[in-house]
Amino acid sequence: VFDYAQMKQDAQISGSLFNRTLKAIERVNPAKVQDANVAKAFWINAYNFAAMRLIIDHYPVDSIRSLSISLIKYPWSKKSIRIGNSSYSLKQIEKEILLKQFNDPRIVFAVSCAAVSCPDRIAEPFMAEYLDKQLDLMIYTFFKNPDKGLRLDRETRTLTLSWIVNKDKYLFQDKEKGVLGFVLSYLEPDIKDWLKTNPVAIEYFEHDWTLNDLAQAD
Repeated sequence: VFDYAQMKQDAQISGSLFNRTLKAIERVNPAKVQDANVAKAFWINAYNFAAMRLIIDHYPVDSIRSLSISLIKYPWSKKSIRIGNSSYSLKQIEKEILLKQFNDPRIVFAVSCAAVSCPDRIAEPFMAEYLDKQLDLMIYTFFKNPDKGLRLDRETRTLTLSWIVNKDKYLFQDKEKGVLGFVLSYLEPDIKDWLKTNPVAIEYFEHDWTLNDLAQAD
């Protein structure tokens, strides 16, 4: 969870870490970022920072889909951050830049939907030199969470997966194994071996859009 109340206070202080970060992002010229992992890490971080900014600009809210942010409950189309000479929405960054340029399905776990059903955030920014390890560890940890990531009921042969996998199902489709072709790479050996030899019905968790806010944590 994030301490959005404290972040909002920081955003109102000139020279705070929040505002220094915002200005640093605005100064970046994306066209000059040539290394693929540097660019990928930058855009993921920019997306997550933009999502947090979108929330604190309207805080207090109980969800990123709050009517205070978007009257149609779709904040992803709102311009929420300036980078270089252009302003971007969350949808532009994810769909038109990250997924289009890098074709990496792990991206949809790394960009934060600011909700409790999303993968837990890592404690540091994504960094080019560690990016693959950071992304893999985030997904591996997420699928160990039986409340929102992955739950296997061997008795009923039911595998319940995150809503994220269903929402972006086209990214995970393996020609032979479907979504399991992606999921198997991030499981404990005993679960992986069991799934390889036992057919299952796949279901999906309902997505909880409650804001991942420290003030709402129980």
